[in-house]
Amino acid sequence: MKNEKVTSRTEMTPHYSPFDHLSTEEAKKLTEIFETNGNSIWNMTFYDHVVEHVFGNMDIFSMQDECDAYLELYPDWIESSKLNKIEGLRTFPNRFVSLGTTQGMDWWHYWCLQNGREFRMFRGEYPYNRDAILGEEWLSHRYIDDTPLQKGDALLISLPFSGTGAKHSKMEESLDFCDANDIPVFVDMAWFGTCHGIEINLDRKCIKMVAFSTTKGLSCGNWRAGIVFSKLNEGALAVQTEWKHGIHLNVCIANELMRNFSPDTMPKKYMKEHVELCEHYGLEPTNTIHIAQAPEAEQWNRFKKDGVYNRVNIRHALKQYKQKGIWL
Repeated sequence: MKNEKVTSRTEMTPHYSPFDHLSTEEAKKLTEIFETNGNSIWNMTFYDHVVEHVFGNMDIFSMQDECDAYLELYPDWIESSKLNKIEGLRTFPNRFVSLGTTQGMDWWHYWCLQNGREFRMFRGEYPYNRDAILGEEWLSHRYIDDTPLQKGDALLISLPFSGTGAKHSKMEESLDFCDANDIPVFVDMAWFGTCHGIEINLDRKCIKMVAFSTTKGLSCGNWRAGIVFSKLNEGALAVQTEWKHGIHLNVCIANELMRNFSPDTMPKKYMKEHVELCEHYGLEPTNTIHIAQAPEAEQWNRFKKDGVYNRVNIRHALKQYKQKGIWL
């Protein structure tokens, strides 16, 4: 794997910053070109391809058969990346169709409740898991940062991590602990297809489910499709996949895009400009092209996630710079 280096702004030559000589209020105004969400860069090439090859050539009578092809094609597509190294997927005996990664997380929440497991995650994680929790109000003890993992817990962790756009600094340490203490783990890889330099061996006893999605990496937010690799074979995902009771059009679109575009398409397109934009605005580059980290300064306070990370979504400014060579 070509392990691309993410260049830190501290390694770059000092230069004029657009924030120099601005008042606090003016600096806050300038940051309005950035977002606080996790949405990725829209790639019109994907959409044009779908319009020509799917919408213009659709066989509704065989569409249900796309699910079988999808479950075979998706791991090949993941492993074809030259910018990331994802190992261990073939050790999971079950593959399920999912509506993005989120349906897989829904199932994980339900499974935790059914099995008396305490749902745990790090601060900065995908906030859906906090806002959609069942059974009780979200309490801070669920954050591993506040209360260490223990037997009886279940861990959900994203890779790249939602709070940083990189691998969580305690991911491998946490997986070791989960292996030793019989703590089941769900790994959310929703940002695969927008990242580079990510390495993981998923062949661990503790990891029960791993989810991927076409939403971010293939601009499929309007027709989301996902896959869950699982050591568990029960519940809604298993039944829906067995019955082919699924999202056939979304899967058909995903198959067409995976056959024609690499998971490295978006990282290759924007990696260089990502670093240049971060240098210009005084941000830290990450392994995820639409995500950067901001320094501790008042103008960046609104980007703070769970009181820990100043995660900045740079997608609009990055696309503008790539296309027109100008800053927003």
